[in-house]
Amino acid sequence: MGKLIVLVLMVGSMGLVGIALVGFLRFLLLTYLVQVVGNVVRGALGLIKTVLHALIFVFGTALVGAFIVGIGLQIITTLAVDGAAADAAMPTLVAFLVFFVLLAWRGWQWQARRNGSNATQPVVSEETIPDDGTHTLELAPLPDGYEGVAGAWEKAIKLAPERGEELADAQASCAQLLAVVEQHESIPDGEIRETVVLIRKHLQALVDSTERRLRGASVAAKKATVEEMVKLLLGFGQRAQQDLEAAGLTPEEDDAVLRAHLAARLFR
Repeated sequence: MGKLIVLVLMVGSMGLVGIALVGFLRFLLLTYLVQVVGNVVRGALGLIKTVLHALIFVFGTALVGAFIVGIGLQIITTLAVDGAAADAAMPTLVAFLVFFVLLAWRGWQWQARRNGSNATQPVVSEETIPDDGTHTLELAPLPDGYEGVAGAWEKAIKLAPERGEELADAQASCAQLLAVVEQHESIPDGEIRETVVLIRKHLQALVDSTERRLRGASVAAKKATVEEMVKLLLGFGQRAQQDLEAAGLTPEEDDAVLRAHLAARLFR
């Protein structure tokens, strides 16, 4: 008896599962059919809209123009024969010619407008890269050991894409200073050493703290925070450029010294 009850319960459970599965499949099928019908309706409405626009813009204009020309010619012809019954063949023929000319001309205009509208619409695809202001900027490479600083510059440009070019220029000045310092065995200038320390120890921290402050902040607070970060980062670049110029360590001057040395040694 117990086995029979268990069997009945199992069969009943399987029946309930089957009913639920059938209902779920029917729901999926109904959802798919609704989507298909919606796409068909949208396509049909779009086609109807296009046809109506073509009729109004092309056919309607040509018809009105031909009617006006035909009536005008008929009136002129009637006046020319002093009110007698005028022959309508010539005005009708001219009206037909005007109709076909206007039809072709307006059709060409309508097609040109459609092509121009399609050309101005942005092409969106899976491979489209969002324009965050960074993909067109090439940042100068930094020496080994400054990977965190390089990442901070990239993050800063993403936080302030509208100031990307200014930040890229500041980053280039810092990269030049770090590269020149790496190439020279000893830098006696204390200002340059201090600038390098500031870049190495505090630039990344500045960008990271800015990113933390932006979380949950209001629009006005975000704008002020980002502007403060940009101002300080531009200060890094300005100081690096000033140190390079004051110490005569710009890459251009190093290149000139190298070329003069080679010329003096090679062409004695």
